[in-house]
Amino acid sequence: MLERVLRAPAPVRWVLGLALVVTLLVVNRLAHLSAGVIRDENAIVQRAELMYVPNDTVLSVLTLGYKQTAADVLWLRTLGYFARHFESDRQYAWLEHFIDQVLRFDPKFRRVYFWAGANVLYGRQFTNENVMLSNRFYEKALVQFPDDYQPPYRLGLNYYIELQSSDPEERDRFRQKGLEYLELAANRPTAPDSIKSLVAGISNKLGKTRLALQYLTDLYLVSTDPEQRAALAARIEKLERSSRSSTEFAEAARVYREDWQRLYGFAPPTLHGLMGEPDIIEQPDVDWRTLAGVAAGDP
Repeated sequence: MLERVLRAPAPVRWVLGLALVVTLLVVNRLAHLSAGVIRDENAIVQRAELMYVPNDTVLSVLTLGYKQTAADVLWLRTLGYFARHFESDRQYAWLEHFIDQVLRFDPKFRRVYFWAGANVLYGRQFTNENVMLSNRFYEKALVQFPDDYQPPYRLGLNYYIELQSSDPEERDRFRQKGLEYLELAANRPTAPDSIKSLVAGISNKLGKTRLALQYLTDLYLVSTDPEQRAALAARIEKLERSSRSSTEFAEAARVYREDWQRLYGFAPPTLHGLMGEPDIIEQPDVDWRTLAGVAAGDP
C-alpha cells in the first residue's frame, strides 16, 4: 500500500498526508481526556465518545478509501481507549464497537481477533456472558482463518475451562463442546503435538477412551524421541487395559509405522489407517510412449 501511495500524483499524496495528520491529531486529542472526568461523569462521557467516534463512511473519506490505513488508525484508537479505561474504571462501553469497526475495514487483521478474545474476557469482570463475547471473536477468526489452529484451540479452552455452571448437565455440554473444538484444533496442519496430547487427556477424562487412544497412537507413530515414545506407550498401555503386553504393542506399532512410511510416507499416519494396504504395491513404471496406444484402444 505504501508503494501505491508513493507512486500516486503529488496532489493525491498531499491530500492523503493531510487527512492522516488530521486523523492522528483527533486521536491524540481524544487520548488526553481526563480519567477523572470519565469516572465522575460516566454517562456524559459515553455520549461524548459516541460523538467523536467516526462512522465507516466518514473514516473512509478521511483515509481516501484506504481500508487498511483506516483499520490501523482505528486499532491505535482502540488500544488507547482500552489502556485508559483499564487503568481507571474498567468500563469499556465502546470496546466491542471499536473492534468490530477495525475488523470491518480489515477482516484479515489476525492479531485483532485474538487480542479481542483475550481482553474482553480477562480485562473485565469474569462472567459467562463475557466468555461468550470472547467466543464471538474467536468464531469470526475461525471463519477468516480456517487452517489456523488457534481459533478452535481458544474456543475449546473457553468452553472446557472458562464457562461455568452449577447445572451438571449444562457443565457437561460445555466440556463436550470444548473437546470438539480442541479436536478440531488438533487436526489443523499447524497444530503442535501438545494439543493432541491435551485432547487425549480430556477424552480419557470424559470417558471417550477410543478417541484418546487414537490421538495417543498418532503421537506415538510420529514421535522420534525414545523417551517420549516410551512415555506414550505407557499411557496407551494403561488406557487400553488389554491383554497385549507393552512389547507386543511396540512391535505392532513398529510394523504399522514401517508400512505407513513405505506406502504413504507423504501423508499423516491416520491416512494409512483409513486407506489400508493398496491393491497394487510397487507398480512398475510404464513407458510414456505406450500410453497413446492404450488411450486409443490399441492392444
